[in-house]
Amino acid sequence: MEKRQLNPRILTIWRQRAIMTNIAFWLSIGGFVTSIFFFDWPHFLFYIVAALAALTILHLILYVFIFPTINYRTFFYEIRQEDLLIQDGIFIITQTVIPFTRVQNVETTQGPLLRKHRLTAVSVTTAAGAHEIPALEESDALALRDQIAELIKENPANEI
Repeated sequence: MEKRQLNPRILTIWRQRAIMTNIAFWLSIGGFVTSIFFFDWPHFLFYIVAALAALTILHLILYVFIFPTINYRTFFYEIRQEDLLIQDGIFIITQTVIPFTRVQNVETTQGPLLRKHRLTAVSVTTAAGAHEIPALEESDALALRDQIAELIKENPANEI
């Protein structure tokens, strides 16, 4: 089989999620600054706020501009005859091999951002945990889910 990548629109979704998280951070920082003025707290707390603001700017730069591109380039999945291979990571690249004999459940999920971009995530659950392929076209995700379900039926677990 061939290695397949995610839909390129996942970059936009990852960036939108990071921006939403960043907005929550900025609202918290604004509340903290307001509290310092309103309650007449010690002014050394401004140093803490400045450090939090610097970390929030670093978070914005990393999670909006750098990490999505790296994660998109390194992520791929491959359906083989007896297992599913998923590679993911930014600093540490992990390859996960999921034997079809160990798969308990395959499902598709679609949150508001994925739905807006007409994408679907496929989640493969085993006893060890869940593994996700985060963004495929809706038709591709449904076909992948059905294909994995068929391969599970073809490769029954060795029962004692």
